[in-house]
Amino acid sequence: MEMGKIVKYYRVKKGMSQEEVAESIVSPSYLSRIENNKTTVDKETLILLLQRVGVDYEEIRSDEGKIKKLLHQWEEPLLDNRKEECERIYNELQPLIHPITNTQLQAEYHIKKIRAAIILNTYEDLDHSLRFINDFYETLSSRNRFFYYKHLGNYYWVTNQQEKAVSEFEKGLAEYSSIHLSELEKADIYYLYALSLYVHQKATLSYSYAHTALTIFQNNYKPRQCLKIHIHIGICFSNIGDVHSALSNFEKAKVLTAEIGDEENLGIIYHNMATMHLRKREMSLSITYLKKAMKYKEKTSLSYFQSFVLLLFVYLLEDKREECHNEINEHVEMAEQLPEDHTLTKEFWFFYNFFKVDEKKWEEYVKKEFLPSLKKYRKIQEMERYSRFLGEYYESKGGYKKAAAYYKLALDCNHVVDY
Repeated sequence: MEMGKIVKYYRVKKGMSQEEVAESIVSPSYLSRIENNKTTVDKETLILLLQRVGVDYEEIRSDEGKIKKLLHQWEEPLLDNRKEECERIYNELQPLIHPITNTQLQAEYHIKKIRAAIILNTYEDLDHSLRFINDFYETLSSRNRFFYYKHLGNYYWVTNQQEKAVSEFEKGLAEYSSIHLSELEKADIYYLYALSLYVHQKATLSYSYAHTALTIFQNNYKPRQCLKIHIHIGICFSNIGDVHSALSNFEKAKVLTAEIGDEENLGIIYHNMATMHLRKREMSLSITYLKKAMKYKEKTSLSYFQSFVLLLFVYLLEDKREECHNEINEHVEMAEQLPEDHTLTKEFWFFYNFFKVDEKKWEEYVKKEFLPSLKKYRKIQEMERYSRFLGEYYESKGGYKKAAAYYKLALDCNHVVDY
């Protein structure tokens, strides 16, 4: 930030007039020219003007060494998603950053603040950070450009802006250099990129990046990262129909949860194990793992409801109608609190309508709301699952024409190939 703007920033912040600040130092008109960057100002005059608005120029400049040290220390907890340490360093840095601080240090602070916001779930002030980085983008080193693209991609990922996430991760990959950055940073962006690729139906390529990231994290003994990647790789294998490899990775992830005392991911692991046993038509095991998954998930979360609606599906396949009916009755109020357009909400009402309304109204719901919603959000596995169920349902009732149409839809979903 130019020196004149800095003086004006603090003058306005203090609620002082130009006359009050300029008195006995410069004329008000000259101060106006300084503030609007229409003239240069010598260091001595600048120091006096800043003192008048309550800013110690030398003290702020002397803080820059401490800022550099803290910014460097911040990288590891940001990489490892260590919330408490990340927040502590953020709280130490925040009062040290001023408009007069070296702009490259300010830019680095705002870049790393993006990742901190994700970890701490505090997005309120990010617009200011993004504007600042954009204003001083040309001053960024290649190293800071890498962090900017990686953290911005991460931000877009968690805010469901998937196209933008892929674009930013690819820019970050182009900036990566082993000379300036550790291989753990490479592993981190590979993992994040793998997640975004999977969402874009590129499971094979996603697996490739995730596997490379896993090798790096294993070599550096980062069990928490390894746990998450084993889950993701398991999901990739699930997507291409390799049930054995998927279950193997979910088991490895489960072992790691015990090793590091992390039960947070058990709900996800058990849910995915349940889907694999469902693929193998091992219904009792699928039900067991779904109940375990729900035990480790927050009951009001969408993740909990994901396991719940799959449990309803398995109950229905097993003709456990009473259990299914009872579970639906117990969860109606919860379903009414979910986002109306969410596919999980649509899944619940699929089962609710199956039991509670006549077949004609249920069929209308399936055709006009349920299946279009799955298609809209590219829920390929769910489309295949429910289409197959509908095919079997109509076949059992002698509705062969309808059954054939739904079997064909299920087959079409099965033929989606990822590259």
